[in-house]
This record gives sequence, C-alpha cells and structure tokens, in this order.
Amino acid sequence: MRPASSTLHSLRQSIALIGRDGARHENGRSQERVQTGYEAVDQALGGGLMRGALHEILPQKPNDLAAATGFCLGLVARSTGARDWIWIREDQTLREAGQPYGPGLVGFGLDPARLLLVATRNTQDALKAAEDALHCHALGAVLFEPWGDPKSLDLTTTRRLTLASEDSSVPLIILRSGGRSASGTARTRWIVTSKMSASVEEPGIPRWSIDLVLNRQSGARGGVRTWVMEWRYDECLFRPTDSVGHLSASINGPTETSHATQLRRSI
Repeated sequence: MRPASSTLHSLRQSIALIGRDGARHENGRSQERVQTGYEAVDQALGGGLMRGALHEILPQKPNDLAAATGFCLGLVARSTGARDWIWIREDQTLREAGQPYGPGLVGFGLDPARLLLVATRNTQDALKAAEDALHCHALGAVLFEPWGDPKSLDLTTTRRLTLASEDSSVPLIILRSGGRSASGTARTRWIVTSKMSASVEEPGIPRWSIDLVLNRQSGARGGVRTWVMEWRYDECLFRPTDSVGHLSASINGPTETSHATQLRRSI
C-alpha cells in the first residue's frame, strides 16, 4: 500500500494538470492549434482548432448530412497533414449514408491510402475503437460517426474520450449522423447547413453556412457565431465567401437557428 503522503502528492500533481475549464493540460500538448485558413474563424477559436480536444459537428437538417460530412473532412485534412487518420462508423451509418468516395476524399486533400476505415456493429464497439485510436500518437485525427443518440455516448464516456485526446494530442471529431443530443465535454460544437456553390464548374466548390454554437477554446462570450465559407481545393483551406460572418444578438435571438437554440439550452 502506498504511503498517505505519496498518495496525497500524486493527487496534488493530478489536480495541478487540470485547467480552469476542467480539461487537463500537460506540457501544453492539448493547447496545440490547427488553423482553418479562415482568419475570422481562427481568431474566434483563439488561434485555430485545438488538437487535443473533442469537437462535435451536427447537420442542421437530415439532408445537410453530406454537407456536415464535407466540413468534417476539411477539418480532418487541416489536422492530418501526411499522417494516417481513422474514420469509425456504425453499420447503421453505412446503410444510411453510404461508403466514403475516394475521389471525393482527394478533393479535400486526403489520400485514401491514409484512411483507416472501421465499421462496427454497435455503439459500444465504436466507442471502444475510438478510445483505442485516440491512444495512438501517430494518427493525425479520429473521425467518429455514431448513429442517432446512443445512451452509451454519455458524459462519462465523452470525458474518457476527451482525456485520451488530450494525452495524445490527436483531435477527435464527432459527426452526429441522425443525432441531436450534445456531448458534454466538447470544446467546440458546430451546426452545418449546405449552401449553393457559386462556382460555374461542375462539381462546384463546397460551400456551407456554419454556426459555432459552443466555443470553450477562447475567452469569447456571447451568442452564436455564423460564417458562410467554402473549401478551396487548390489551397486545402477554408475561405470566406462574399457573405460576412456575424454575431447573433443573443443566444435566443431571432437570427439564431432553432437547432442552435436547442443545443445552447442543453449545455
């Protein structure tokens, strides 16, 4: 049995690694940022998307799932560089959304040979695979796509996933296919709506309206931040369109989407 003084010392060391926001910050690894390329977005995030953290992406409506998937792929492309990444999906997700399309991945600057695709029969297996993947420091990112609102994706589970992400500095991006409930430990939460491309070429450049409904990365306070942005294939960056980002007057104001309001109230 360890002496009481040794146990107390270890406890104090663990507490010292806990940030004011409840996240552990060891050797600054969880503070590393990935820039999106859109200056206003990066500024709102305090320098870019945090690597050692959980980020949650939701489609505004069911038919926005493809747009939300594209936004996730852009974030993955910005995070991975030349490293492998893993995409974990349930069988139900595969049946509803289909398989990843290689040329589409290339369009987001992702080498299909770098993708490790995992399909599981249920949420429990998917969560186990996600946690195991997050312990692999060599990965560039983990994209986790559960189906619906599984009860097993609770606060305890997301805390465990967040700690694993912080320890390895591998970003965890959760794409909520068919789900609406909010993950309690998310650093950021985004709602994606598809927009018509302005490109005259076929296929057009991906364009989205993005609501940042939760931002625990910076000291910024206030309502939902909204931008209209597009993905530049040639630069592998998010870029602004002619539309200007704005800040909602209040989190319950008329400029906020009903889904965004619902999620803010659930925090």
